[in-house]
Amino acid sequence: MIIKYLTELLYDNECVIVADFGAFITQRHSAVIDYTNNRFTPPYKEIIFNNKLVADDGLLVDFISKKENITKEEATEKISKFVNQTMAALEVNSQVELENLGNIVIDFKGDYVFTINERLNLLSDSFGMESFECNAIYRTETYHDLKEKIAVEQKQKNTEYTVALESVEPAKEEVKKRPSVFKSVTYVVVAFMLLFAINWTTDRSNSNFASWNPFLYSSPNEFFLSVMKPASSVMTDRTMPEIAMMDAIPAPLPISTVAPETRLTITCSMPSFISTPSIDAAYFIIGGSFQTEESAERCRKKIESQGFDAAAILEKNTKGYFRVYYESYVDKQEAITRLEEIRRDYNESAWLLFQK
Repeated sequence: MIIKYLTELLYDNECVIVADFGAFITQRHSAVIDYTNNRFTPPYKEIIFNNKLVADDGLLVDFISKKENITKEEATEKISKFVNQTMAALEVNSQVELENLGNIVIDFKGDYVFTINERLNLLSDSFGMESFECNAIYRTETYHDLKEKIAVEQKQKNTEYTVALESVEPAKEEVKKRPSVFKSVTYVVVAFMLLFAINWTTDRSNSNFASWNPFLYSSPNEFFLSVMKPASSVMTDRTMPEIAMMDAIPAPLPISTVAPETRLTITCSMPSFISTPSIDAAYFIIGGSFQTEESAERCRKKIESQGFDAAAILEKNTKGYFRVYYESYVDKQEAITRLEEIRRDYNESAWLLFQK
């Protein structure tokens, strides 16, 4: 059981230390194309064993304690028992097999050499991907070989016209001049400057439509609200006789009494649907990963419209991605069973994430 817990931790951790035994360190590798054997290998994690790192960091102990619902002292005792059995096997046979994980061998120099199980891929990004081989395509004759062969046949026959030779001449393609990149960039810059100048001029002329132009705001969630103060009636000595003579006809207001326009900035905040996963949930069925929260929210709404009310967005990971999940589970087997159903009925590219 210790090996099983160790394997689960290696999926999401770069280093897992087994106290008084050694550390298992993972290293990510990109996809490999073997041109000699015509073989493609997906991205994978390489495991290196270091028997010098023996100080307990508590990661494996805490994981076993939560999984089996036991105390940390009992978990530590289980690990010690496993280490004693493994060290005894190494002293007798100079090698030991770790179930479904790999083998540890002591070489002639006394160093520990770990070899991972070839069928095991600890990289979550490569879930469901396997190595495969394909036959290479060989072409025995090229265009130039055929051309020379036809020319030789024509000379042997002493024919007057070399029709066959002319028929294999490649057609001359007209070279179309591509537009200059510098000119294209210049046009774009000039157009942008003109648009900015028009928007700025419109805003300065107090146009009602310019206040709704999104290019004039510092963020898409801000807009301006124009407030006009009511004009105050100011009377002077010169207007008093005119009012008395005109009876009920009001005097026109002076232009100077109109209050200047005041702008208020109102900021609208968008609701966040980023979910904080349950403490017990460790397995998430992921439907997509996005660099922006807006794209992740669109994916979440689409998943929710398919009947997954528990769909939510995980917090941004260290790589800067928001991951949208269908459902979360505590049990790994239940999560795998549900993942197969979602792949069959909704999303073939859905995958399973383990997150503590």
